[in-house]
Amino acid sequence: MLSQTPLTFAPPNATHGTKMTGMRPRYQLGVIGLGARAETFAKQLAEGAHPRAKLFALCDMDEDRLQKFCDYCGIRETRRFTDSREFLRQAEMDAVIITTPEFTHKDVAIEAMQAGKHVYLEKAMATTSDECRAIIRAHRRSGVIGYLGFNLREVNLFRRIKETVDSGVLGQIIHLSGSEQLSVAHSASFMRRFHRRSKQSGGFLNTKCSHDLDFMQWLVGHQHRIIKVASFGGTNVFLPEKGPIGRGKSCHECPASIQRACPYRDQAGFVFPVTGAKPIHKTQQTEVYGGDLCVYHDDKDIVDNQTVIFEWDHGVRGNFNLQLFQRDGRREIKVWGEKGLLEADTSENIIRVIKSDACSRASRRPASEGIEQKIENAPGGHGGSDKVMLKRFLDAIENREQPESGFAEGLAATLLAEKADESRLSGQVVKILPNEYL
Repeated sequence: MLSQTPLTFAPPNATHGTKMTGMRPRYQLGVIGLGARAETFAKQLAEGAHPRAKLFALCDMDEDRLQKFCDYCGIRETRRFTDSREFLRQAEMDAVIITTPEFTHKDVAIEAMQAGKHVYLEKAMATTSDECRAIIRAHRRSGVIGYLGFNLREVNLFRRIKETVDSGVLGQIIHLSGSEQLSVAHSASFMRRFHRRSKQSGGFLNTKCSHDLDFMQWLVGHQHRIIKVASFGGTNVFLPEKGPIGRGKSCHECPASIQRACPYRDQAGFVFPVTGAKPIHKTQQTEVYGGDLCVYHDDKDIVDNQTVIFEWDHGVRGNFNLQLFQRDGRREIKVWGEKGLLEADTSENIIRVIKSDACSRASRRPASEGIEQKIENAPGGHGGSDKVMLKRFLDAIENREQPESGFAEGLAATLLAEKADESRLSGQVVKILPNEYL
């Protein structure tokens, strides 16, 4: 995707092409890497969802995909690039939204910052903690804004969980438990794209669950660090020997009888276009986007289930469980404190706070008494968080303040996923040293 010609460094305080609309600046944003996440952000900008910003340019190395993306999204006037270097040289472009595959994040993010562009980087931050640290070092030199797209932080339900924990109603936090289960179709989509190889994605925990791992660390507070990790997991279903006899290498090669019966056949909803009836696969790079590759192939090394346990430096403990193959996708979170329990489930969008027996006796309330809140999602993608994240990014640019969801937090999530896989493969409890957080 990236040529090797060095970029000319632009001053970090440059306001390339920033225009004034009334008394407020109108920022020009580019989007690079045209997949499902790019669809969300490009449409927001093209349709004027953010008065302070407009879509300036789109970039993807695949010209055919670039054309199909613009056609599908109804984007006609925006500048288009297939060369990332030329894209980043555009002086009028203030900021870049990076939605390329994870294995390109380090190079694209660093070169964008060297070009003086503010950077919105979609999760996961990178494939390894070393790549994350390289991004952080470049960011410190650049002076631009760096935002990490952890969407759970901006979902109403999860923000209310954070507010409740911070309020002190649970008292001293003792333990956190989180889980994510993926639907059948969602699970299968990772097995046929670049994510299927840990070298390209950082592993399933990193590529899919880094925002879950971030959320749990955000709840405890990033002033505390996870210091020990242990994990178990593996592949139990997506194995070559589990596939039907006579299947093809791809869905379109399968006999009709097998294809009709297969719950994992290729379908839209988790790839571009998100809202379309049929996926639009990359024509030049099926190695990256996978086409309709059979999920039972043998060239992958990611897990289809995993459990992680961890401990913070101040004694709080937690666990996270990843499971696939369910009818519906859902997340659950529980937080145990000295004074009570909080539990939430995205299938109900309800938060329950149950006071401990001791607190109930002290207040002469029934031991079973609790507080229940129904939380409504905001409209839009990812429970309304996609629009809020872009707003947070624009706020940070306008205020010249680094956002709460930044690259240090991105490193912490990828580091936890990385150590979990190290433990899973070695069978050992793995320590995280203070200097690994940079």
